[in-house]
Amino acid sequence: MSTRSYDFGSAVFHFFHIAGKKPVAVLWIALWQALLMGGLAYLAWMAFGDFYIWMIQTAMSGVEPDETEIINRMSSMMSLSPLVTIGGIAVSLMAQAAWLRLLTRQEMAPIIPFRIGGDELHLFVTNLGLIAIGVGFYFASMLVLVIFGVSAAVAFSGGGDAGSGMTAGLIIGAGVLALIGIAVFVAVRVSAAPALSVLEKRIAFPSWGATKGVFWPVLGSYFVLAIVLAVLSSIVGLLINFAFLGALWPTLSEFFTMAQSGQELDPEEVLAVLSESFSSTGTITTLVSVGLLSVLLRSIVDGIWHGVGAYTALSTQPVAAPTETD
Repeated sequence: MSTRSYDFGSAVFHFFHIAGKKPVAVLWIALWQALLMGGLAYLAWMAFGDFYIWMIQTAMSGVEPDETEIINRMSSMMSLSPLVTIGGIAVSLMAQAAWLRLLTRQEMAPIIPFRIGGDELHLFVTNLGLIAIGVGFYFASMLVLVIFGVSAAVAFSGGGDAGSGMTAGLIIGAGVLALIGIAVFVAVRVSAAPALSVLEKRIAFPSWGATKGVFWPVLGSYFVLAIVLAVLSSIVGLLINFAFLGALWPTLSEFFTMAQSGQELDPEEVLAVLSESFSSTGTITTLVSVGLLSVLLRSIVDGIWHGVGAYTALSTQPVAAPTETD
């Protein structure tokens, strides 16, 4: 009879282990996710950006906007909103399925790794269950906090001094910490549900038993991974911000020069300079490249985060969990 094995280090670096064996698959999934998310961002800009730019231009010009035009522009914006929302859900679901297929079964759909099939259907139902748990816990927590807070306030209101108020506050604070602890416990216990649904090709929700006996290693894996991703995100974010600053530096320099010379900045002139800057080929190329790079790195971060759940799901199988020598 096989004994379950859960290695803390292997869980944290499971994504990197798979990426070392299938680097092309990792980059291909990340690229498709970046392109689709970039397309959604463009669609969102088409839906909302033009309207808000028009509103800013109208406000800065001091002209009273026409109600009919506002209604027409808002109608155009709202007509695209459902597409952005549904598209975002669909891309997120397909990306999750693609990553988990690779991280659990080491499979990737040919040519286009994103599709709607059995894995996506199982994940959709599983995710709905996880969302239901989250929403139910949120409202239950709010109800408990209200009851708890009112009870504590009534119980200690008779003292009428600072000590009684501090005691009531401490009790309420302890209740909040207890609820956070319960939320973390539940989240960790059901964290392997999506990966197990893909691995076993079924709706595995809530997969409570997947973390039985390994709760603390799983929690520690997510904690360490969160620190690693926070550091990586900070470094990447800093580089991306410098790239954006470099792309906009000529325009900013022009504004600084105008301000230092005492020249009053006319709103229409500012908009004209910004419009010229953002319409230049160099700025557009830089911003698009940096944006796609940012989304690409974000896609890889998603895959890294799914690694712990995938390793946890694999560790439930009769075969021992994968190691660095597999």
